[in-house]
Amino acid sequence: MSSTLYRQTSFRADGTGRTIYGVAMPYGQTVDIEEFGRSYKERFAPGAFARSIRERSDKIRLFVGHESRKLPIGKATELREAADGLHAAFHVSATRDGDEALQLVRDGVVTAFSVGFRPVRDRQESGVTVRTECALYEVSLVGIPAYEGAAVAGVRTARPAISVDIARRRLDLILKTW
Repeated sequence: MSSTLYRQTSFRADGTGRTIYGVAMPYGQTVDIEEFGRSYKERFAPGAFARSIRERSDKIRLFVGHESRKLPIGKATELREAADGLHAAFHVSATRDGDEALQLVRDGVVTAFSVGFRPVRDRQESGVTVRTECALYEVSLVGIPAYEGAAVAGVRTARPAISVDIARRRLDLILKTW
């Protein structure tokens, strides 16, 4: 099969306010997939994207809704394998589309990633297609995830909302009233 496939999951935004990060693909979660006129169960194994990270991490771009006919809104700044999934961070460019996407994330409207990939190797395990190696082509922001598995944390700015000193004083005041 040479088609690019897509799977979705949740994310959060962080850093300077222009970095979105999260688990782009959780591992070990089985979902029902319906595509190309067929249905099956699918799960991604730890390490499924390791080769792509080694060979192509600098080429992975962030899109909105897999709209590859449009320009990407950002690029990967971090892609790493962890026991729970493929972790990713993307710097979002200061463009109209990038700004709009960031605002939708901040507002909690867009809460998910979806990966565009090509299966390289898989195995069957009790009626489940387990993806053991995939070529990662792109990651997109989407509204409805196929894979639940990462909590949305919101957007953090470069500076804390309040200083550490003020936070400590407030905490001391709360503890004194208990």
